[in-house]
Amino acid sequence: MKILNNVKRSNAVRFGLCLAASVIWCRQARAEVELVDKDGWTFSFDGRINAFLSGGFGDDFPKPTTDPNSPMTPTHFVMGGDGDPLTPATGSPGTGRANVGWPQNYGQSDTSNKYLAIRVRSGMYGNVMGFGVGRKVSDDLTIKGYISIWSTVESLGYDKWAPINAEAREGYFNVVGPWGTATVGRTLGWIGRMSWEIDTLYGHGYGVGLPCTDALGPACGHIGTGALFPGYGANISYATPSIGGLVLHAGLFDPVVFGTTASDWSHASIARPEGALSFDRPLGGTARIKVEVEGLYQPISRIGADAAGNPSKITDAVWGASGGARVEAGPLRVGLSGFTGKGLGLFYALQRSSAIEDQAPNKRELRMFTGFYGQGAVVFGRFQVGGGFGLSVVNQTAFDKIDTSQSTIHYQRGISAAAYYHATDSIVLGLDYFMFAAGWYGAPLAGGGKLAGETQVLNFVNAGMTYHW
Repeated sequence: MKILNNVKRSNAVRFGLCLAASVIWCRQARAEVELVDKDGWTFSFDGRINAFLSGGFGDDFPKPTTDPNSPMTPTHFVMGGDGDPLTPATGSPGTGRANVGWPQNYGQSDTSNKYLAIRVRSGMYGNVMGFGVGRKVSDDLTIKGYISIWSTVESLGYDKWAPINAEAREGYFNVVGPWGTATVGRTLGWIGRMSWEIDTLYGHGYGVGLPCTDALGPACGHIGTGALFPGYGANISYATPSIGGLVLHAGLFDPVVFGTTASDWSHASIARPEGALSFDRPLGGTARIKVEVEGLYQPISRIGADAAGNPSKITDAVWGASGGARVEAGPLRVGLSGFTGKGLGLFYALQRSSAIEDQAPNKRELRMFTGFYGQGAVVFGRFQVGGGFGLSVVNQTAFDKIDTSQSTIHYQRGISAAAYYHATDSIVLGLDYFMFAAGWYGAPLAGGGKLAGETQVLNFVNAGMTYHW
């Protein structure tokens, strides 16, 4: 039992920190402090610390809609909740891993299935400490290595005893020359980057937004509600030199599987290609535009059975496309993004969750995911105020429409507002509000028709401070 609890804690930290980190923030919102510059070598560091008072209220995870023909007997489970056969492995309140919807942790709901809690949480980013070592080899060739350590302020699952496990979320080196940039190590993926960048810069880079789970931070911002987090992975990547602001990014990433048994999608034999095409340049003296398209493709397979019942290899592929644009003109900031793909997930790309595949015997069809997100902000002096809207939708498979045992997730929606005050160059005060809503399709009935779909609505108000350098 002790080993199992440690594994759960480790998994929770990995997921929370995965959603907390971002190369985008590291490159655009940090200012590295150079400690040493000697004989062509430089040593620098950067980081941040934050904490927020976070109050949440609204609906707890919904109970199954009652069948009027058998009101005393539950006929199905709600995907992501009690009874879901995948929940213990892929996400439940006590593990700190997001699945679908938003379950409270360890009995924080009342007799009316309502949630109310005030916590001290990490923001969209947790505590971060990064270190870089670089060297200018020649006038046009530079090498740099970077590693960053991430942690949270809150313990897992309301348990003060649970240790705070820091993690090396990033670790890579790159070589920059006139021919472009080569990167080797662990960095952020590509699909969903534009949505995460928009959320970071104009939405929740100094706030909370949606807590990813009730058990553990850091938070999600708009991730899971229209924005898709790229996630981290080992990779070898290349970026072309900028041609008038146009850059092509391409990489091979360590593959990801969705299951641990041969009958599930547990086999991925080749590295996953991911990439993006971006255009980023200033417009005049006070404006800027950035446009980006992103994609990934990963073949997967599993062991099934043919018509005669003999073992047979079944193949499929996860694919996704995303992109968006952001514009800055004077005090105005506007960003729009979207994504679509097969087997992508709701919160981060290639997420293991109940939403990824149906439970059709010998088929396990991957579901389609689509999302869009818009964020605006106005900057005047040291103040920034803004708001956003995002929606993620999951398509049903043919089996979902006849599977009387479950109600499949349909959508997750987020509406946000935030205000930030840069008290100094290093201290930011933040206040933000987030409304989270989720809806399920409703369970099909054996005799035809279906039950009404379950819904959930939660509100979060977050106030806190960030110190960054």
